[in-house]
Amino acid sequence: MTTIRRRLGALTLVVIALVAGFGPGATGVLAAGPFVTAPTATVTFLESISFSGSATLTPDVMRVEIVLDLEGSTRSVVADVQTRAVNGVAPLSYIFETPSGTLMPNTDVTARFRLALRDGSSVTGLPATVHYDDTRFEWRTLRGEFVTVHWVDGGAAFGKRAGSIADDAVSAVSTLLGVTERDPIDFYVYGDRMAFYDVIGPSARENVGGEAHPDIRTLFANIEPSAVDSPWVGSVIPHELTHLVFDTAVANPYHYPPRWLNEGIAVYLADGYGPGDRSAVKGAAAAGSIMPLQALSDQFPTSRDRFSLAYSESVSAMWYLVDRYGPDAMVRLVRSYAGGVSDDEAFTAALGLDVAGFEAAWLKTIGAAVPEPYGPQAAPAGPLPSDWAGAPARPGTVENAPTPATPTPSELPAGGAATVLPDLPMLALVLAIAIAGLSLLARRRRGLDGDLLSMEVEAAVESPPGAEADDFAPGEGGDEDAVDQ
Repeated sequence: MTTIRRRLGALTLVVIALVAGFGPGATGVLAAGPFVTAPTATVTFLESISFSGSATLTPDVMRVEIVLDLEGSTRSVVADVQTRAVNGVAPLSYIFETPSGTLMPNTDVTARFRLALRDGSSVTGLPATVHYDDTRFEWRTLRGEFVTVHWVDGGAAFGKRAGSIADDAVSAVSTLLGVTERDPIDFYVYGDRMAFYDVIGPSARENVGGEAHPDIRTLFANIEPSAVDSPWVGSVIPHELTHLVFDTAVANPYHYPPRWLNEGIAVYLADGYGPGDRSAVKGAAAAGSIMPLQALSDQFPTSRDRFSLAYSESVSAMWYLVDRYGPDAMVRLVRSYAGGVSDDEAFTAALGLDVAGFEAAWLKTIGAAVPEPYGPQAAPAGPLPSDWAGAPARPGTVENAPTPATPTPSELPAGGAATVLPDLPMLALVLAIAIAGLSLLARRRRGLDGDLLSMEVEAAVESPPGAEADDFAPGEGGDEDAVDQ
């Protein structure tokens, strides 16, 4: 019985030790591996999002990072997180700066800390998502069939009017393009112009009254409460929301349609091809200042007159497309982009001709000549001017070497065979340099050997018995050339 009790007592001590080893204060029983917490976030609008957390670091942690995923983006932002600790628990913090125009309101930001280890693996913490919004105002909200309107200035009638225009626009355009809008759309209305420009950023043009951001399915507009019934409001809201529906119709990961097509459809569906746009296109055609559609594929010009003309040309081209081929052709053209096809493939499938053919036909209808291209031009034919010749070719470069002149019959040696000789002056120079280098090397070598021999003799005579040969310190005597070598 005593033996059994002793064995039970020993087993109990082992269990207690194991339990203690897994307790909060365990330090020596089992080594803790690297660990990182989920971040917490503090948002300061138009300034930053501050992330904080903690990590248990071990010597095999090479780097601490934060990974940020912005709503609507297919890329992650990865940044180093500075920490002085190399072993043990360390606080983590990172500030993601969000000045005006860098991050739009109504955007979700998902963050997670990550530890990169020496063996190439990593330890990633749990993610945390924060909603970045304009917290400067107390927003009023009205949810419609497709669009949720957020506004500050103006009463309930203002919000109801803006929401009605928005819902009607989404319904009409989605029906025309044959798409179904299921995801919510948010519409933020700013009555204060400076507050609106704080959002869209300092690089925005001064005549922008609204912006659509399909990546976060959000529309921003600057509308004063007194202007809610103006014709302009009935234009800008449908125009911007057309961009969101257009994005749904053409969504693909390969190729996005040209901007002139996107803007042309938005103007055409919101306003039609009005007298102002017709007059602008007619005047530009007569003056020879029409811009080619290729120049309007990405960004529009920055000057006010050319910026406005870009919109007029876009809606003119779209009006011609619908007038010549019909509304169904426009829909086929837009929907074909969802397959990730090129511009020429989309136009050929919908209209039977490529973009260049369509542009040529449109230019003919407006009486415009083919525009002269701007930008870098090919060099004129003929010899280069003397001051364009540039630096002489380096010796030995094949691509710049002149073609050896063929001797005339009077210059041929006896026997009549033309022999192309090497460049003798250059060859002589190379040989002279090589010989001089070898001679200098030999002299310095002889000098070095003589100096070392002389030093060995002096050391044998002057050094006391037992002195080490490496007691000689280079630089305390001897030939400078030997030291330099």
